[in-house]
Formats: sequence, C-alpha cells, structure tokens
Amino acid sequence: MDLRSFALSASFALFGLSGTAAYSYDSSSPAAQIKTAAPTAAPVGLQVFCLGNAHHCTSSNVSVVEMSQDLMAMLNRVNGSVNRSIRPRVRSTQVWELGARSGDCKDYSLNKRAQLVALGVPAGALRIAIGYTARGEGHAVLVVRTSAGDLVLDNLTNQIKPFHQTGHRLIAISNGDLRKWNTIV
Repeated sequence: MDLRSFALSASFALFGLSGTAAYSYDSSSPAAQIKTAAPTAAPVGLQVFCLGNAHHCTSSNVSVVEMSQDLMAMLNRVNGSVNRSIRPRVRSTQVWELGARSGDCKDYSLNKRAQLVALGVPAGALRIAIGYTARGEGHAVLVVRTSAGDLVLDNLTNQIKPFHQTGHRLIAISNGDLRKWNTIV
C-alpha cells in the first residue's frame, strides 16, 4: 500500500453531527462533475467489506442518472432518513458496515448507497468520496452523479449540495464499482 492509500485509510478518526436543512433541485444550475486523475487503492476497510459483500460494491452500465424533481425528492428522503437512523460514533477501526445503528461517515455513505440502489438508482451513478472537512477531519460522503452535476449526500448535514459547495477537500473517489478508485484533481 502506498503512502497516499495509507493516509486515506488512516484519516477517518473524528466525525460530526447531522444538520437539518433540505435542498431543492435547481434545473438552471450548471452541471459540475468531480474531475479524477490516477487510479488509487480503495480504503482498506472498504476492500474488506467488498470481499464479503461483492453484490453491494458492483456497478451498473449507467454512470449518470437523469436529474428530476422526483430524484431530488428521493435523495432528500434517503439522506435525511439515514442521517436520522444512524447514531454518530467515532470508530478507531476502518470497518465499513451496512445496517449499523451507530457508525461514522463511512457507514452513512454505504447505507445511503444501498438504499438508493434498492430504490432503483443505478449503482454506476453512486460513488463514495473521501477527503477532509473544513476542520481537517477525515470524512466520507456519497456522491450522486447526475445530469445536473455531482451532488453530495453528507451525514454532517441534511442539505444536499453540489460537490464544490460542501467545504470539504475531497481527495479520492470510487467509480460506480466501490472497489475501483481514483484520486481527485
């Protein structure tokens, strides 16, 4: 494992609480997608999760989902529901867990992805990104690649935002297959 991969895996130590605002889709917003660069290793804990749960890590042929008011409403429902259903807990390990009652940002992201796939959102349009909050804390979020741009579902807030408006410094992202990652430009 290279130093960057180790740093990514080791960076998930502290996590905050959820906010309360909801976001509505604005069709006049320009589409902005996260730009990726070199391939990099998936976080170690996610690699372990995918070994035992490959069906939760695979992609689909659809890499962008068409934005609509219905999709935005679904994203808001799932984001808020998962944010309320998981009690925040700092983990000293890199465990990624589905169905957790308590967990950290990795668990929120994984659970949101699973719920959206179950509701019919193509897995190929759902990515997990890791990086740092504005306070420098390691963090993971779910990114939904839409025709209106990449939107972030975050356990720190119920507000869904375009990726460039989160205040986070994202450094790596999965593609639709959670086992395949790239650095972020």
